[in-house]
Amino acid sequence: MYPEYIVVHTAAFNGKDCDRDMIDAWHKARNWSGIGYHFVIVNDQHSSKADGSVESGRPTNKAGAHALGLNSRSLGICCIGHGDINDFTPAQYQSLYRLIRRLMTEFAIPVEKVIGHRELNQLAERGVISSRYRTSKSCPGSKVDMDFIREQLPATAALSDANEQPSPELREAIKQAVAVLQQHRSHYPNAQDELDEFIHHPEVISLSQ
Repeated sequence: MYPEYIVVHTAAFNGKDCDRDMIDAWHKARNWSGIGYHFVIVNDQHSSKADGSVESGRPTNKAGAHALGLNSRSLGICCIGHGDINDFTPAQYQSLYRLIRRLMTEFAIPVEKVIGHRELNQLAERGVISSRYRTSKSCPGSKVDMDFIREQLPATAALSDANEQPSPELREAIKQAVAVLQQHRSHYPNAQDELDEFIHHPEVISLSQ
């Protein structure tokens, strides 16, 4: 999967200690393979994780299960909390902006394709997705202003730090490191899925060519 959109969600849960693992359990209870979001951002209601902590869900090279009609071409970010009751925390917003900017750069996603879950309805109206994928949800919540979020982001994915090209020496070092990991993969049989995910990540591929 190569994503074209970034979709922002709320967990719609106002309790404590909600995180990636809790959502993973919810989604497995639906007989899904696991968490449907690619990233989770913890809020200030967790007893052991810092407000704004970013947790990884599904690998970015795998389709999510978070936005029917757009799963095969989008990345899903879930901010813990209930967006109809409270806005995201300042720390969540800080992490959200940082994460979205990185993903925009990594996958060349323009700001107009950073949307809230409820904005799938606009895509349906424009014929981007089928009208059967319209949603009645307010997600990421009535307290969350997606226009304001987009205003905090660059107009394009051409961020200044993305223009800094790695040196040939760095590319060669990464290429050799990947080769060594591949050569000795039999030494860590329980981490081979994670290794393959790392090696086939677009950032690693681009740096090792």
